[in-house]
Amino acid sequence: MTAGTVEATPAATPSSRWAVALGVPLLLVAAGFGLWWLSDQLLSIGPLDRATFGWAVVVPIWLGVPLGAAVASRGLDARVRTRMATVLGLIVAGIGALLLWRGLAFPICENGAVRGPESWIAPALVLGAVVGGGLAVSSTLAGSQLAEGHRLMAVIAGAGAQAAFLVVGILVFSAVSLTMAGCQRPV
Repeated sequence: MTAGTVEATPAATPSSRWAVALGVPLLLVAAGFGLWWLSDQLLSIGPLDRATFGWAVVVPIWLGVPLGAAVASRGLDARVRTRMATVLGLIVAGIGALLLWRGLAFPICENGAVRGPESWIAPALVLGAVVGGGLAVSSTLAGSQLAEGHRLMAVIAGAGAQAAFLVVGILVFSAVSLTMAGCQRPV
């Protein structure tokens, strides 16, 4: 290469664009889950107990996932962005439902659980759908705003929708776990 010439960079292939568009938000989700798991195991991180750490660190990461998805999928056309957000939502819904089912279906009970593992399948699928569907919707909203050049609106729409779905998920989880969970009483 001689001075003054510019070497052309190869264009990104469609599969590499999809890998980035899905990989970035999935890495953010994994980071949020990993940090939550770590705080749950340690009970406190520095001066923060696990609840404070969750609200101060994990929830902001979760609220930022739609913006991460929007940035990672920028440059893709609207239909491809929507497909990417749908695939992202389906992956998170499936993994979330499985992890939730494992967590709820096998409680540590001295006299056995009130319900069997099979009774937790439908609630876990519903909660997974709320979490994954919310992520798909909020990522689509953030992506469309960013594509139109509205950066602040992308942040507000993505985080706002994600926060709304987070509240719905917490309410649904609370209703399900309070009405269905429990251990057998001693005889």
